[in-house]
Amino acid sequence: MRAALLRACAQPRAARRQALASLCLLLAGGAGFCMIERGTAWRGWVADYRTGIGQRRTIALADGTELTLNTASAVNIDYSGAQRRITLLAGEIFIATARDAARRPFFVSTPYGALQALGTRFTVRVHDRYASAGVLEGAVAVLDEAGGQRLVLRPGEAAHFTPASQHRVALTPYGGAWLNGMLVARDMRLDAFLAELSRYSEHPLTCTPAVAGLRVSGSYPLADLDAILDAVCASLQLRRDTVTRFWGRQVAKVQLAAR
Repeated sequence: MRAALLRACAQPRAARRQALASLCLLLAGGAGFCMIERGTAWRGWVADYRTGIGQRRTIALADGTELTLNTASAVNIDYSGAQRRITLLAGEIFIATARDAARRPFFVSTPYGALQALGTRFTVRVHDRYASAGVLEGAVAVLDEAGGQRLVLRPGEAAHFTPASQHRVALTPYGGAWLNGMLVARDMRLDAFLAELSRYSEHPLTCTPAVAGLRVSGSYPLADLDAILDAVCASLQLRRDTVTRFWGRQVAKVQLAAR
């Protein structure tokens, strides 16, 4: 970077201005890339409640509703005279709604659509291109843009939804294990397992294509990610490397063990 600045200063004035402008664009682009790499974490900086990577937090709301935030999650709370609304900005939450003396409806908004809780215990998660909800008790309605019910989920049911579509999916077994600080895998692909574990890690976790399809099973305490990786690598005869990429970002990469 210093050499580039010196070369720019040594050029004629017009060329120097052009070179410096190009350099500024390069720096701005790098900063923008860094922001993209960090995702949409900035939205959580001013949220009513939030958690950092690897943290969980349980909050008792004014009506007695219990709200638990999973890792890297952020929410805003809006309780008015007409309704109760939680806006999930990022991450994942568990909600156990309480009976409201004023009988106000209970809504959850996400970047991909809204839900209405019908006296229930359920989870909501924001993914890269959609949101999901899973119902443990009661019922949850997936709403259309006008607030009408598009889909009603019962206990044991889940859905993926966007503004344009919604469809039922199987409720992920042990998907609520995070409430007890656990990650439970049952015959899960290694790449999918690492993608899930990455939510709790300061550094992304990846694997080479050669081992992506290997299967992982077990119950793992999320308090010690290194111990999880060591256990998985040992059981599958893999090795773990740490790679430093552009802008100093570190990535833990799982590969085939050396013979």
